[in-house]
Amino acid sequence: MKRIGWGILGCGWIATEAIAPAIGWSGNGRLVAVASRDPQTAADKAKETGAARAYAPYEALLDDPDVDAVYIGLPNGMHEEWALRCAEAGKHVLCEKSLALTVDAALRMTRAFRERRLRLVEAFMYRHHPQWAVVRDLLDAGAIGRVRIVRGSFCSRFDKASNHRWSASLGGGALWDLTCYSINAARYITRAEPQSVAALAGTDTPEGVDATSQASLAFEGGVTVAATGSLQSGFDQDFVVIGEEGVLRLSRPFAPGWTPTQVALTRRLETERRIDVGGANHFLHQVEHFASLVLAPERDAWPAEDGLLNVAACQAVAESWRTGTVVPVPDLRYQP
Repeated sequence: MKRIGWGILGCGWIATEAIAPAIGWSGNGRLVAVASRDPQTAADKAKETGAARAYAPYEALLDDPDVDAVYIGLPNGMHEEWALRCAEAGKHVLCEKSLALTVDAALRMTRAFRERRLRLVEAFMYRHHPQWAVVRDLLDAGAIGRVRIVRGSFCSRFDKASNHRWSASLGGGALWDLTCYSINAARYITRAEPQSVAALAGTDTPEGVDATSQASLAFEGGVTVAATGSLQSGFDQDFVVIGEEGVLRLSRPFAPGWTPTQVALTRRLETERRIDVGGANHFLHQVEHFASLVLAPERDAWPAEDGLLNVAACQAVAESWRTGTVVPVPDLRYQP
């Protein structure tokens, strides 16, 4: 099987402890290089991950002809710059969420890759866990009837002294790091887009970011979505889909780990039924899926526009909490 050559920009935990091993295990990719701002860090991480080459600064990786695709594992505020540099260098990009911090930035990125016939995909790894295929199949089969309400939560605690999530200049905050998951998942399982947003957020932190954010989104078809995220709470993840005939619940929706999971299904007043889902490495499935898109240009799966639409929803959330008003979400599905 043909394999694409991967490069990794940034040496954070996800990049080196999750993405790099996944590339090594994949059947259609190989890890060529890692890049850091610091030469010693790059060398150390290349040795740890089995990458053939180490680069510092980041630009050097883009000159490597053996690198076909780049995983951008940098903080949110750096995504646009380095994605555009990758496009100019002719590299496909799997970009860590959130794709960008504004619709304008996401549009620039989307167009740059489309013009060059390159792949740009936002890295929401949770989608690649098989439990979500179970959820979509159940919904398509009418297991809970017409979906009316979706609730999602993803919360954790991060150290202010050392974590980029608390930096406004690096695109930190709960919205762009955690609340965005529930918004994305609601879009994924409903196959619909939000039309308007009403949001609350803790924006009075000294760091200038939202420590906690909550949003209510009105989706097409009358679905109401509640999304919550926090950088200053105990770890929590939950996702509930309420239909006219029943309820689906995922207790480990976004960080399922490698062990088996369950999807809980309750219809009307019946006893809850639990559907077992085998353990999986969603990072491995993610990098193999992306490589398959690079190797098959004719496939139209999860294009850059999907990330653009999530950015549009999140930007509306941010505008809503700044203005205290209900904010419409622009429909960007058919942007030229």
